[in-house]
Amino acid sequence: MKQLFISYSRKDTEFARQLTKSFSTQNLEAWVDWQDIPPSVDWMKEIQMGIEQADIFVLIVSPDSIRSDVCAQEVTHAVLNGKRIIPVIAGEIDAKDAPATITHLNWIFFLNSHGTYENAFEKLITAVRTDYDWVQTHRRLQVNALDWVNGKHETSYLLRGRELEDAEAQLLVNSEKSPSPTDLQREYIATSRTAENAQIEQQRKKEQELQLEKNMGVRLKRLTYILMGVFTITFLALFAWLYQVTSELAIDSLKDQMTAIVETSAALINGDDFEEFVNSYEEASKAVYSTPYYSALSRLLEIVKANNSNIATQMALYTIIKNDQGDGVRVIASTVKEIGFKAVSYAGSPSTAHIKGLEKTTADTNIVPGGNGEGAWISACTPILNSGNASAGAVCTDFNAEYLGEIRAKVANTLLITFLVAYPIMIGLILFTTRPFSKSRRV
Repeated sequence: MKQLFISYSRKDTEFARQLTKSFSTQNLEAWVDWQDIPPSVDWMKEIQMGIEQADIFVLIVSPDSIRSDVCAQEVTHAVLNGKRIIPVIAGEIDAKDAPATITHLNWIFFLNSHGTYENAFEKLITAVRTDYDWVQTHRRLQVNALDWVNGKHETSYLLRGRELEDAEAQLLVNSEKSPSPTDLQREYIATSRTAENAQIEQQRKKEQELQLEKNMGVRLKRLTYILMGVFTITFLALFAWLYQVTSELAIDSLKDQMTAIVETSAALINGDDFEEFVNSYEEASKAVYSTPYYSALSRLLEIVKANNSNIATQMALYTIIKNDQGDGVRVIASTVKEIGFKAVSYAGSPSTAHIKGLEKTTADTNIVPGGNGEGAWISACTPILNSGNASAGAVCTDFNAEYLGEIRAKVANTLLITFLVAYPIMIGLILFTTRPFSKSRRV
């Protein structure tokens, strides 16, 4: 079995001989048609067999080889069999004249202008030996698959047992490597698995019949207990998983809805007008509340909140600016009437949403507003941008996350009812399934 197949033009014979000799110093045998085709044989079939049984296809690329029909046929057959192709550049060529099948591959140049022959050959050996175990496995699989095809899909050619498992593992681990598994290899292994499974199933049935002949009553009880335990554990695990997933989905859904609310609100607020209004008043006064802008801003927040009637009672919507005198933020207008103009909010412990929300849209659940406890609220903020695309403030909304407890309770109740209904049914099915075997053995 030769590890390498060398494809070359007759005009590159001397270079091919030199390359073959160099390979032999590395204990690598090369299939070359001047020495491997016996007289009176089908020449092209012999070449194709040499390609199929070789690990790696080395293509000597030169102006003559890229015009050679035989070389083109050899490359086509190598591609068909999924061989690793290594282009060796032995003459000056225009890249656009090279076969499309090798343009995407790494070329190894043996031209004087690119360095010495020894350096180029060292690169070639590195390319040959990279993932070489997989290359050899790929060749064996392809040869076996071709034997199966040539044998008219006779099942005796299929893989079995450990050999099949190894082949499946090789395809899984090396699916992204070069050479890629061929469609024929995948079909061959899939067919082998189908046949193996059928044989395993047949053997399993025989063993099951033998087992049924031994102390059926005890074994059926054990089987029943096992199935009941598996079902119980599986359902409880499913219960916990669904509970967790639905809770997370509820939180994510709320964050998405709140983010949409603040982004919609921010889009309706003119950043320049907002910035001018904020800078016009230092502290709250009756004059602030009576201004048309403050009234319009407050009315806008109320309208947005009212349009989200499903959560309106649980949310607050407001605009903020950064507090220049501390770490907190100041509220400009809010749907919570008790909060006045430029009132300091979250002093000393602003949430991530409030700080980051002045620059970009942010949703956060780890905040401590009003002393309600960590995680009791969800906040979302998005910046209000002026005409210079700078932040003039932010629109924020807080949502009472304790409402999520009701959602979790509903999910838990639904899953619990499902369990209570399904569990007796499954137990009944298990008992019913095992009962006929027991009866048939007592007849």
